Amino acid sequence: MKYLGAGTEIRTMSVSKVECRASVRGKGSFNLELYRHLAPITVSAILDALPMVSRATVYPKAMVTMLTNVRVGSEKARAEFSRGDVAFLPANGSLCFFIANAKSQRPLNPVGKVEGGLEALESSSVGDVIEIGPVQEAGVQT
Repeated sequence: MKYLGAGTEIRTMSVSKVECRASVRGKGSFNLELYRHLAPITVSAILDALPMVSRATVYPKAMVTMLTNVRVGSEKARAEFSRGDVAFLPANGSLCFFIANAKSQRPLNPVGKVEGGLEALESSSVGDVIEIGPVQEAGVQT
């Protein structure tokens, strides 16, 4: 387990899979699983930056993005993604949540998958606040 201070920690499900909790304020929450084997440097940088809070940018029928302060280069990048995939755009430091199958004009680093609650992202609109943080262990207070 990795401790983030103030009683928060990240629950690692395996060597590769890390579970996070995310929400779109006022719209709902979703589960986010990050996979180190997809882009180890990128995923480590994202985990180091948690918790993250940013406003949503919506690309209708394709994806929802949020700007981060993470800066890494291209790593195992690809251009085609499926509904529920999560990727990182190195060009501007955005985390991208795909709400439909899509092909990007720029290569993105694949980092994970939305495992539950994709409806919260689908109902989001421009300017909604997206928050991502570690999953809280039972009994841990923040």
